[in-house]
Amino acid sequence: MAPSTRLVATLLFGSGLAALVYQTAWQRMFRLIFGASTGASAAVLALFLGGLGLGGFLLGRRAERSPKPLLFYGNLEVGVAISAALTPLIADLCATFYFSLGGSRVLGLGGASVVRVLLAAAVMGVPVFLMGGTLPAAARAVE
Repeated sequence: MAPSTRLVATLLFGSGLAALVYQTAWQRMFRLIFGASTGASAAVLALFLGGLGLGGFLLGRRAERSPKPLLFYGNLEVGVAISAALTPLIADLCATFYFSLGGSRVLGLGGASVVRVLLAAAVMGVPVFLMGGTLPAAARAVE
């Protein structure tokens, strides 16, 4: 039996709210590491949206084949929570690495931009990818 639309809508509301909280926290965390530059903010936003899109594309296919899409959705949310909980530790490691490279003064604008994107992907790539799969799984559950 398919779950009620109201239940899934409530789950998606909470999931979306949590995703925005994560995105804001990551944005502020990276400002402490990379500075308050437009490039650093753009890298975080691009990775957030790109990860959501890639996760939706790849995990959406998997959700379509899932015999229990709401269970698949729940597993994705657990994965998001666990991987997001690890981001402060990973961010500390990335900050140490970035500072040891000398930051944008040593790397220059282009080099620093590449390193920022790679480090931001290391910190938030997994949880954002998993977040992208939650909407297709939830939609499949009520379908």
